[in-house]
Amino acid sequence: MPRARSSTVPSLFLLACLALLPRMSWALGLADVTGWAQSTWTAAVDTAKTGKDDLYFSGYTWHDPGTYTAAKRATLNSHAWGIGWGRHRINADGNEDMVYALIFSDSHWNAEPVVGYAYQWMFDNDSPVGFGLGYTLALTSRADIFNNIPFPIALPLASIRFGRFSLYGTFIPKVNSNLNNGNVAFFFGRYAF
Repeated sequence: MPRARSSTVPSLFLLACLALLPRMSWALGLADVTGWAQSTWTAAVDTAKTGKDDLYFSGYTWHDPGTYTAAKRATLNSHAWGIGWGRHRINADGNEDMVYALIFSDSHWNAEPVVGYAYQWMFDNDSPVGFGLGYTLALTSRADIFNNIPFPIALPLASIRFGRFSLYGTFIPKVNSNLNNGNVAFFFGRYAF
């Protein structure tokens, strides 16, 4: 019982902070945070309604040898096979909004679902090969973190596009000084219909 409570308390605290963010942003003079959150929500809803359909698939997770011991890396799953569905659209600025749902095999061979929104500033979008840099905001759930209670994530995102096919990469940084966690790169692909 105490173990469940200790993992629940941080997630409840985080959710409470997120709920109070608009009020805290005003009190701290960060009114732009509320405007950004509203415009991000609007972009996600518009993308879900009017975007083009996408098929997502994943396949590889890299664990940093400088962060993980060789013995630990040998026990981890690098083949993060998974599949998902989403929508994307190119906005008026020529940049990309995406909404997606993906489920894949995490580092411990457990199913990890992710539902999120991504934004990328696009470069060379009109040519056969394009590039993007941006971020993703999502909810995920993991057996080894908060006992599968969903929690939010915000991660960097980079892509290279070849026609209808895009390859994406993100990086999960180390958040503490403990050995055998963090500094993980996750790669997935998208086929745009």
